Amino acid sequence: MVYKKYMIKLSKINKTFAQHQVLDDLELELKIGDRIALIGQNGAGKTTLIRTLLGQYVAEGQLSMFGLNPRQQRVEVLQKIGFVPQHSPPIQMSVGELVDFSASLSLNPMKEEVHALAGKLEFDIEAQAGKPFFKLSGGMKQKLLIALALSKRPEFLIMDEPAANLDPAGRKAFFDELSLLPQKTTMLLSSHRVDELLPFINRIIEMDCGRIVHDKQFAGEIKAGKSLACKIQITAEDEAISKIFDSWKFTNGSNPGLYSGKLAEVDLMRFFNEIAQFSNLIKEIKMEAE
Repeated sequence: MVYKKYMIKLSKINKTFAQHQVLDDLELELKIGDRIALIGQNGAGKTTLIRTLLGQYVAEGQLSMFGLNPRQQRVEVLQKIGFVPQHSPPIQMSVGELVDFSASLSLNPMKEEVHALAGKLEFDIEAQAGKPFFKLSGGMKQKLLIALALSKRPEFLIMDEPAANLDPAGRKAFFDELSLLPQKTTMLLSSHRVDELLPFINRIIEMDCGRIVHDKQFAGEIKAGKSLACKIQITAEDEAISKIFDSWKFTNGSNPGLYSGKLAEVDLMRFFNEIAQFSNLIKEIKMEAE
């Protein structure tokens, strides 16, 4: 399907729980092939954003996905989405029943593929077919949910801490499968270990207090092995963030609150993780490939 410009567009999205503003006039646009690392502290609104995209929450504002409304046309929207939640739902079906049920809802033939993907993640569906899903270990649940999501060949893949419960072999197999996804697959990956996601993303979005406070796109800008010239303007001096800048050998010039330094691409996510807690102090970030 061809969308006018954006595959997914949110405008002035607001969501409140018990008078607490969780999403605050949120604006977001995703194009086909965007691969996003969604970062932010606990309570920033990441999970609420994901559940709003899935049509689980009613929110104020305008939301369009694939040219559809995810609340009013939820079945059609969900057929295009692969989703792995942070916490596995207490599904009462057996493993075999869950695979059959998921296959019946998919637009693409997926049963053989889900068996193959689960096998790569070292989860044997045949051996576990009669076991209730809710009795599986956390890692086994995660492996099956990942296999179900990827086997749909979704247009939009949403994963909330997808590798959190995986063993080392499972993590490697999972990231191997991410690398094989078609370039047109749009991804939104929320993770506290975003350094792992660097090879798979072209955009980093940071949320805080229900808003997007940083949105950095890398497509066509940064090449593997290159270093980045980075300038960060903060609104007020702070001893803790100054120590972080010092550890990365950033310098503070004559312009108050302006720090300059260089970063290797492979260190980018680790650097963002360290300064993310100070997002309220960061006015502007500029990066250029050297």
